[in-house]
Amino acid sequence: MRSRVLLAGVLKLAAIGAATAEAPMSGAATTTSATAVIATGLQDAVSNKTVVLHTPAGGLPISYSENGTMIGRARNLEFYTGSAFDRGTWWVVANQICHRWRSWLGGKDHCVTVKMDGDKVHWKSSDGYSGTATISAKK
Repeated sequence: MRSRVLLAGVLKLAAIGAATAEAPMSGAATTTSATAVIATGLQDAVSNKTVVLHTPAGGLPISYSENGTMIGRARNLEFYTGSAFDRGTWWVVANQICHRWRSWLGGKDHCVTVKMDGDKVHWKSSDGYSGTATISAKK
């Protein structure tokens, strides 16, 4: 049970990107345009980059391609993920980065919200998991 909880929390990180700063706005029209700006910023933040998820067992690198595909390498986390490698797709909805792995996390859609703090990314999923990651050039 503990390994499933850790796996779910670790893999929710897979959709992490860097959010752009959001200025205070009011009104429906500005909210819609702000959502579009944030979505574009999130896409730009992870496209052709590697996100390294911070876990107790070490880093878990996930490479995001511009075409909406991603590759994850579990390395030390293969025991939790069930495989050392997986592929999937990613996309942005409003202020969240979403993803679907072929086998990790049961191949289901998962989304997270993100916040930048310098070079560190803080993420939070709708089911209460949270953590950190860093973004670097694609490897």
